[in-house]
Amino acid sequence: MFDIKSLSVQSVPLRSEISSGNQYAHQYNKALNKFKSTLFKGAVSRLLRRVMNRSQRLYDLNALKPDLRLHGCAYSGIQVVPIHSIIGSEGRTADFDMGFHPLSEAERQRWINVAIAHLTGQPLAPVQLIQVGDAYFVRDGHHRISVSRAFGQLAIDAEVITWKASAPFPWQAERSKKRPVFAKPVTYPLD
Repeated sequence: MFDIKSLSVQSVPLRSEISSGNQYAHQYNKALNKFKSTLFKGAVSRLLRRVMNRSQRLYDLNALKPDLRLHGCAYSGIQVVPIHSIIGSEGRTADFDMGFHPLSEAERQRWINVAIAHLTGQPLAPVQLIQVGDAYFVRDGHHRISVSRAFGQLAIDAEVITWKASAPFPWQAERSKKRPVFAKPVTYPLD
């Protein structure tokens, strides 16, 4: 009834035989989906931050410079920096929000290219950061930080320059103003 001899096991391509074009298309689609997801999460995050009356934008180091009492700077070398410590940028605050979510589709192609490099395990250059107190500001590497954060990375390699300045810093004052909604636990009398 069925001719089993005519069936060929070799007709199904092995995973290793998939062309490099298909691999690139797969990586591109994966990166594109992650970009769209990150863009959406950013919109939701900004909405929540707006409702909670919190800053949505990255701090602009150039705008803060007059308020900082700088005493000099020093090269601190390559370090592993926690991504949550990166709170601002040296001038590119209009492209990413406080969570390093892209703010528009304009960042898509560059973001996807960095994401593909990340997905394929290509080594990426360390980002360049400026450290002021316990906070970091991006000089170069916004997309690498955004992609790393989107893929769940907690820290990133960075070339760090430390600015020596006197506290208190503007971002510390803003953090101290924020109080939890329920400062004291709510207690109910027993009947």
